Amino acid sequence: MSNNINPSIQILPVEIFHRIFDSLDVQTILFSIRPVNQLFRALVNSYDRYNLDFKSISKSNFHLLCRSINPQNVISLKLCDDEYTPNQIALFISSFRLRQLTRLHSITLFGIEEFQLNMILKRINLNLLTSFSLNIRQYDNRRKKTTSNFLSLILGQSNIRKIELNIKNDRISSILWPVNSRIRYLIIDSEISLDNMLTIFSCSPQLHTLILKQNLPNLIKNMKQTCSFSQLTSLTIEQLDVTIDQLELFLLLTPSLIYLKLIGEQCELDGKRCEQFIQINLPYLNNFEFFIDIIKLVPQTQEDIELIIESFRNSFWIEYKKWFVACQLKSNALHRIQIYSIPICKYVLQYELDSNYIYRSNSTILLNNDLFTIKNVNELVLPLKLSTYGIVKEELTRNNSMFPNVTKINLMIERQSPMSSLDFLTSIINVSKLVEVKLESYCFNQDNQNLLVKIISILKQAYSLSSLIVQSRYGKYRLYPFLNRLCSKIPRQTKCLQIPINQLNQIEIIFKRCQNLSVVRFEITRSKFSQQVIDWFNQNTMNSTFRRHNGCDIVWIGKKINHIKDSHKRIKLDENQFDS
Repeated sequence: MSNNINPSIQILPVEIFHRIFDSLDVQTILFSIRPVNQLFRALVNSYDRYNLDFKSISKSNFHLLCRSINPQNVISLKLCDDEYTPNQIALFISSFRLRQLTRLHSITLFGIEEFQLNMILKRINLNLLTSFSLNIRQYDNRRKKTTSNFLSLILGQSNIRKIELNIKNDRISSILWPVNSRIRYLIIDSEISLDNMLTIFSCSPQLHTLILKQNLPNLIKNMKQTCSFSQLTSLTIEQLDVTIDQLELFLLLTPSLIYLKLIGEQCELDGKRCEQFIQINLPYLNNFEFFIDIIKLVPQTQEDIELIIESFRNSFWIEYKKWFVACQLKSNALHRIQIYSIPICKYVLQYELDSNYIYRSNSTILLNNDLFTIKNVNELVLPLKLSTYGIVKEELTRNNSMFPNVTKINLMIERQSPMSSLDFLTSIINVSKLVEVKLESYCFNQDNQNLLVKIISILKQAYSLSSLIVQSRYGKYRLYPFLNRLCSKIPRQTKCLQIPINQLNQIEIIFKRCQNLSVVRFEITRSKFSQQVIDWFNQNTMNSTFRRHNGCDIVWIGKKINHIKDSHKRIKLDENQFDS
């Protein structure tokens, strides 16, 4: 590294560099910028606005960051104890000076145990919090009151603006919601009672955005029109499963809505009825997005679909609001239809070639693949079916990166999925953008192993690939004869890997290929072999963390070594490692 510094850089104010650092992740700042020269080392050392995001971090980098960063310089913290980083929160508590986190503005705790939550909140400064996100993985009823007190305290802070809660309804019920709470943005990931919802709104006059990630029925059960959520301007419901009557009953409480998004099932939307309701009860609504799956009692025809879409073709939808709608009939499931706004508002979409037709409110009938480029979808579920790929050659001439922004894909491979389906896959997505890939089959075997290996080989083009999952739902043993070949093809850039294994040498093959591997999830069916895997990591890594969950041995990989050291620490076992 050179210490020669351009004089023009030396005269720039420190604030300019720190403003640039605000747009970079902490690992880039410390591991790439700081070592450049003395000037950058000094600039990094004086930086005091670190956003610590420990999700999917390697274990060695996790420990290095915990040792390198002054807690007083941290303004945002995200901890995550999940299948990618098992036991991370406990390690953070033991290695970080919590009481010196005096400048936190934002904290996210995902997969935390309740006693850990109490320990952290007791030691950090809550006064400056503007954002708080909580997901409790393991509850402890002895700590329920303490949790309630802490959450009530956070919600009463004058600076708090955004809250996300993924906790049991009884924990939400126990919160003493402060009068005149300052929150403006609320996400509820779990079920919540109507009483709790009414309490929240009555105490939160500035709450303008609500995202509900659960069903609505519990909210509207026995609901009476005795209140109004008039402060709410944006509402999203992601698991809608109610009748149109029930939905309208709830929306009567939200007369000031500007934005409404509905994703779910069974709520049959009719254009004329929606138009009348919106004009009378939602006069300010200017953005209405929806994606509804509906199961019909009798098979549907093209005429039935045309009748539905016709109700969305009047001047209110097409000219005044410019809200365009599509309706789709599945050829392999004639009882199921989908009705949705354009562009598609879902981020996760299952796409199949065997849809008969899609009707649009603002055009004539179109074939499925002629519809439009779908830019909003970033996660795609794609079944590779033999029955539908007779028309692949025709489809290849119609599609050109239909899903240009997909970064996550789940390929569902049938027993005899054809190799031609691979051409179709590469025609509708940009492989280079993929970050997470799941390859799934009911049973990988001789018939589809070549396709599986070929797909994995193509993933070397996915330069940002982080996660790769190879999963056989049944008959994992049928994949065993091909595992060595498969392991030798895994993309070298992979950081998180899930795969069945049955021999220790397969771990060695994977380690030699994937130098940046930070976590592995090995599907193992024999407890004796599971112990052998633990012993292997004891001998070849230091301070790795192990957890057994859902049939997988999960290892958050510590520092790799070349030989056994008598004094190195053994692998740390999660206390619930055998809860699979």
